[in-house]
Amino acid sequence: MVNSSNQQRERVSKLLLLYASQPEEVENLGFGSVGVILGLKHTRTGDTLTSTSWDAKTSPSVLSSIVPPPSVISASVVPQSQADVQPTLEALASLSRTDPSLRVTEDVQEGQTLVHGLGALHLEIVEGRLQDEWGVKVKFGKRRVSYRENMGRLVDDEADGILVDHKWSKDMGGKHVEASLSIQVRALTEGDIKTEADRAVVEAWGGNLVQFSEAETGKTRSIPPPEAPSFNHSQYPTNTSPVPHILQGFATTLSSSPHSLLPLSHVHITVKSHSLSSGSPLTVLSAASSSTLLKALHDAGPGHLMEPYVRVKVDVGDEGVGKVVKDLNEHHGEILDLGSGLVTEDDEVGPYPIDDLYIPPKWLTPASASLASKDGTDSSIKRTIWAVAPLSRMLDYSSRLRAVSGGQATFELSNDGFRAVGDVRRLEILKEIGRA
Repeated sequence: MVNSSNQQRERVSKLLLLYASQPEEVENLGFGSVGVILGLKHTRTGDTLTSTSWDAKTSPSVLSSIVPPPSVISASVVPQSQADVQPTLEALASLSRTDPSLRVTEDVQEGQTLVHGLGALHLEIVEGRLQDEWGVKVKFGKRRVSYRENMGRLVDDEADGILVDHKWSKDMGGKHVEASLSIQVRALTEGDIKTEADRAVVEAWGGNLVQFSEAETGKTRSIPPPEAPSFNHSQYPTNTSPVPHILQGFATTLSSSPHSLLPLSHVHITVKSHSLSSGSPLTVLSAASSSTLLKALHDAGPGHLMEPYVRVKVDVGDEGVGKVVKDLNEHHGEILDLGSGLVTEDDEVGPYPIDDLYIPPKWLTPASASLASKDGTDSSIKRTIWAVAPLSRMLDYSSRLRAVSGGQATFELSNDGFRAVGDVRRLEILKEIGRA
């Protein structure tokens, strides 16, 4: 069996067909079957598996991949003892294969393992699965929001950005190697995302866009990072194509800004040309592209810091609206709308009518008093509050909302992207990450 997404061969030991909690070993899995494949080592969620006899030239062999959104929050993983370190790393590797939205990195400076997720609840689920499913003795450190830095302030108003021609050379093993790159770097705008393919590449790069210019046609093509499931390994093989090595160099530099050590976002990179001296290995292009992009970022100067925001929807009774709005304002939230709880563009139906419901008398249960007023009209219609707020201020919102509403309110959070912060907030963030 072959993993068509990364061109890796897999040896399958067993096929199991699931009947509720009872697996049954079978020779093959039919269309639409829910089964288990044992023995996979290089496959993760979103990959396509095909037979070794499949003809990829006559039939498409790769289905559309899953492109997870970039992570917005991280926490350190702390094993309880030295004996728990290796089991923890193995459990995290297995978990990241089944959950593409989970990223695991090593912080070399702090000497700790970090997990990056889509929210506080996501990290709580990961911690619970590590303890319950893998049985590792581990606890998570303080949750930390993932900030970003965008393109330098010197090119904010320049449509063409910065053009850098850089030559990288070094003596390796007694041999002189050399590589040259010409790239154009500027701030990414919404107008640069022209197709859904471009949007998928931007998501794979964590908010950036990398394109290669074709000298013959004058057109550009967007390419995802080599580790992305959508990267075409058959078109750009590592042993013959320079593209994966150039992209790897960009990925290394984009992961850490030279000014703040934060990941970079909203950066548009266009590779104009590249060359390699005779006899130099392709891996030289990785160092050359990293050095070229680093030079462009230094020339552009420090960029604006960006903070993740979330869109908040709170359903609360009339008596609690004021307290909820006050709490959101005190935590730098921005109120967008105060709905009446009736039909909105996002809600198909309004409050459920209680005309045909039996409401117990007050002497039977005091709770019935909250369902109907004295004149028999409905007093339980909730108001819907729409707002946006910094994610860093919403990590403990569940307990805060329960306190201000007496446990009667519910809320939903959704990603609202990154926003540039002002100078005062910039200084607070730099102090928080130890860069000021």
